[in-house]
Amino acid sequence: MKKIHLIGNSHLDPIWLWQWQEGFAEIKATYRAALDRMKDFPDFTFTAACGSYYAWIEQSDPAMFEEIRARVAEGRWCLVGGWWLQPDCNLPAGESFARHALLTQRYFKEKFGKTAETGYNVDSFGHNGNLPMILQHGGLKNYVFMRPMPHEKILPDDLFRWRSADGSEVTAWRIKYYYNIGSAGNFEEDPIEVFRRVEENCTGDGMAFYGVGNHGGGVTIDLLNAMHEHLGENFVYSDPDRFFAENRDRAMPLVEEDLQFHAKGCYAACGDVKKSNRACENALLQAEKLSVLSREVIGTAYPAEEMDRAWKNVLFNQFHDILGGCSIKEAYDDAAVFYGETMAVAARQANFAAQQISWNIDTTGDFPYQGALSWVEAEKIGTPIVVFNPHAHAVKMPIHLRKLPQEVTDENGNVLPIQKVRDSKSNGQEDTGRMGVIFHAEVPALGWRMYRMRMECDTHTYENPFTVTEHGMDNGVVRVAFDPKTGELAELFDLKNNRAVITASKTHLFDDTPYDTWAHGMDMYETELPCEVTGTVKCTEQGPLRATFRVTQTFGDSTLMRDYTLFAGDDTVQVKVKADYREPFRVLKFGYTAAGEGEARCQIPFGSIARSTDGAEHACTGWFRVGDMALTTDSKYSFSVRDNELQLTALRSALFADHYGLRDEFCEHMDMGDQRFTYLLFPFATEADAARRTDELCQPLSAVIDTFHKGALPTTFGGIELSKENVVATAIKPAEDGEGVVLRLNEVEGRNTIVKVRLFDDTFELAMPHHGVKTFLIKDGKATETDFMEWGK
Repeated sequence: MKKIHLIGNSHLDPIWLWQWQEGFAEIKATYRAALDRMKDFPDFTFTAACGSYYAWIEQSDPAMFEEIRARVAEGRWCLVGGWWLQPDCNLPAGESFARHALLTQRYFKEKFGKTAETGYNVDSFGHNGNLPMILQHGGLKNYVFMRPMPHEKILPDDLFRWRSADGSEVTAWRIKYYYNIGSAGNFEEDPIEVFRRVEENCTGDGMAFYGVGNHGGGVTIDLLNAMHEHLGENFVYSDPDRFFAENRDRAMPLVEEDLQFHAKGCYAACGDVKKSNRACENALLQAEKLSVLSREVIGTAYPAEEMDRAWKNVLFNQFHDILGGCSIKEAYDDAAVFYGETMAVAARQANFAAQQISWNIDTTGDFPYQGALSWVEAEKIGTPIVVFNPHAHAVKMPIHLRKLPQEVTDENGNVLPIQKVRDSKSNGQEDTGRMGVIFHAEVPALGWRMYRMRMECDTHTYENPFTVTEHGMDNGVVRVAFDPKTGELAELFDLKNNRAVITASKTHLFDDTPYDTWAHGMDMYETELPCEVTGTVKCTEQGPLRATFRVTQTFGDSTLMRDYTLFAGDDTVQVKVKADYREPFRVLKFGYTAAGEGEARCQIPFGSIARSTDGAEHACTGWFRVGDMALTTDSKYSFSVRDNELQLTALRSALFADHYGLRDEFCEHMDMGDQRFTYLLFPFATEADAARRTDELCQPLSAVIDTFHKGALPTTFGGIELSKENVVATAIKPAEDGEGVVLRLNEVEGRNTIVKVRLFDDTFELAMPHHGVKTFLIKDGKATETDFMEWGK
């Protein structure tokens, strides 16, 4: 006889059709109800995820928290999830998933003496293919989910082994029918009949999840009475850990692909929240790396508690209904507040770490500095500019100065090309009130380099590598050309390798009227609408370092302005977008036809995956490519490929929280009006190269314009070296327990690799498995492999 494990739970959306304050109250009420049921029904057990919910209870009702701790110790309250909450499982960066485990599992261990062993994302809309690896590194060996459901993805069984590309496996269970049997709204079905249907359709032992959910509630007395009266002895009150333990030796099919998709519209809905998520993730990672650098070279203290709070804000906003873009508008007003706090923390810490270093560099050189300088003396030395690189590879990038120096030199006095560019200010008629200067800084990995600027000196002439025509430009490395009537990019040609990269482009507009915010049931946007685009093309700047064409296009009631920029010696085309978007219920896509025969592939957390070329919508976390071209963005997550045309899903003007409800004048559209973002077009070389370009776009070099002082630090420094291009560093952070540095590496090309690593004064040879991620604690001259919680292996 099949054993059906009855899993008492309550799916709690802290935010969805309500704001977080209401969700906070519902969590308290739901947990109180679960504890009360345990007093009335001695066999009742309860399962609950989400570290943030437990932290709320601990803070607001310590007595209730102690009751929960007692029930956990008794074995009747099961801790699951091991993450801060149930996030979207496609859009967060790999490092965000690592921080979910780090902060939550350590919290569970501290408060309950144990950690979760079952991952738990019952309502998330899809699950990236590297989750088995991510779960394992977070101490989780099992996984429970519900979406995609059987009509969205066929699986060989609801219980299966799920394997990621590196070979990591977890045991997974897809919930049958509902995660909240007994909730109102489940088609008013008799819950007892649903339990029996679960039993009938299980191939062996199974799980049935019951309890009022979404807005909380938990398990009712009436439902428990009915279950006791009508269900047979093979129905047992249980929890996921017990189910997986009892079925560990059961023969299970193997699944080696991602679990997609349920609601594809979520990956383009509400661009603001997605832009903020990407910005906050990268700001925190950059602040951590600069903090490690500053601590190692000058002993700067690290504000661990403040940085943890900033990370928790980001992780909370990754809840699937927030980051997925399907909550009410007020929820995004609240999310912006938390993002703002995170950005402030990250900015303060990155600036403090950088300026602690720059203040300890000898910026006077050989000049006999006595504590004060005249203007003439200062000009002779040159005002110091210290540029910082947070990446684990050397970076060359333009630095924008909001000043007009006549000269910029490196630390050895070599004069560098500079270019006068339009600044964001308009303070008078003179150039000093409107213009700034850029120069190219080239900075060692995880390090800094000092440059100098002089305001009054002889001017220099520089070679201009750009050839500019009426409708195009090249820099000797790549060539771009534009259609003079539409403004569309007509060509991107790789001069260095004599190959076409992009052969055409088109602005697409698709009808979004048939779909709700989630775009339930949508596999691809099929109804393309007429989009009569007219455009103007003009060169707005050219010089020794960059040239830009501004393309201004109109269609419908909207205006689209794109600045296409080439940089000297670089094969990247930077595209800065400013749109005044006025097309309700429309999806705007930028299509680029790629040359070459390479497969369609995109970045996912800690890796990449192949995608279809049939026009279906897909999610990604950074770069995506087809043929010989690649594209990466600072804020967009959704794209499609039709044959050889890659289509970036730029804007989607769905309604907030619209589930086929009444559409009237009181509804508000997302992503209307002023919209700004940046993307890069470039010839595809390797996945490691694409990953580095994405990181550089999202974590640019930063500069400190300093003063004159003595110091013990050198004018240039690099803190890390990696010997293999296919191994990238995703995190360099202070260790949680206070001493040492945590280095996380990711192999991105699918090759088992021995990589030589120099981190500050220590050198190691580390083994990286194909497609794998590894975390190392660097301490006392040793590199010890550990996990996301930094507890060791």
